[in-house]
Amino acid sequence: MKTTECMYNILKIINQMKSKKTIVMLSTLAAVCLASCDKNEEVNVNDGAVRFTAGIGREAVATPQTRAASTEWAAMDKIGIFMVDHGATSIAGTAENKQYVTGKGDGVFTPAIGHEIYYPMDDNYAVDFIAYYPYRDGAKLDTHLGLAIATTQTDATQAATDLMWAKADNSGSGYRKSENTTVALTFGHCLAKLTMNCKVDASVGAPGVLDGGTVTIHGMNTHNTFDLVTGTLGAVPETPADIAPRKAATVPAGFHATYDAIILPGAYADGQLAVDFTTDGGETFTWNVEAITLEPGHEYIYEVTITRTEVVANCWIRPWNTENKDPVTAE
Repeated sequence: MKTTECMYNILKIINQMKSKKTIVMLSTLAAVCLASCDKNEEVNVNDGAVRFTAGIGREAVATPQTRAASTEWAAMDKIGIFMVDHGATSIAGTAENKQYVTGKGDGVFTPAIGHEIYYPMDDNYAVDFIAYYPYRDGAKLDTHLGLAIATTQTDATQAATDLMWAKADNSGSGYRKSENTTVALTFGHCLAKLTMNCKVDASVGAPGVLDGGTVTIHGMNTHNTFDLVTGTLGAVPETPADIAPRKAATVPAGFHATYDAIILPGAYADGQLAVDFTTDGGETFTWNVEAITLEPGHEYIYEVTITRTEVVANCWIRPWNTENKDPVTAE
């Protein structure tokens, strides 16, 4: 029975009975009823606290979602959130770079101790929200974040490198306390991803010849800045460095090894980028990458065939959304 229906029935009985003792007894029963008539009925109290859910690469929804942890967030992922005046970039109240955490990796984010965000009390005061991942101490809207791409990529370094950004303005109308709305943040990847599915020709050696070797990407820029207000990267400085991509444990059918790296977007001329594949026997085969423009939020997937005389690669591009691809687990 719903709480409202239960209370109505008891109050109806109380109204029909005049005994003071009976009224006291039934009033006590009413209190018990509030706690027990429907334990599953949720009471939505508007205490002014802002509540958040978040998705990656697709529209977030304002209710918790059930999904595999490997498709989006990991447990204890942390984001930074700014509450700003609606349509502006000035901080609303003291809600600057507040840390929110998804304890279960389910996209429901709650504040770290002392980082709670509350709506302004004045309901005429609308606000928007800007968020980013991964969280950094001291981040400010008026100071660009410095970015450094990991030159040795692993699960841990990729998580620390995978910059994402979101802005929520309630479809242009801003958020207000009276609406008591859960804010849904839709994050997008701000960098690019390079994936190389590799096949070794018999002229080079056995299929596992790369297992004990190395792969090195040459000529890739590794430093930049990021504007938290607009969600855009700065001009790419010339900071080329060698990058060792992550070797994946899961490899698509028909290939012998998979390597991936999170990289800065940018334009590269023909031959400006090169990838060395060194086998476990010490032989190196070089792939000179054709001219390419790497765009934010895209994954560049190369099917690479290594032969004794050349390295041949075919590329296809797709939006970099973690939910629309098979998970790749690093060794």
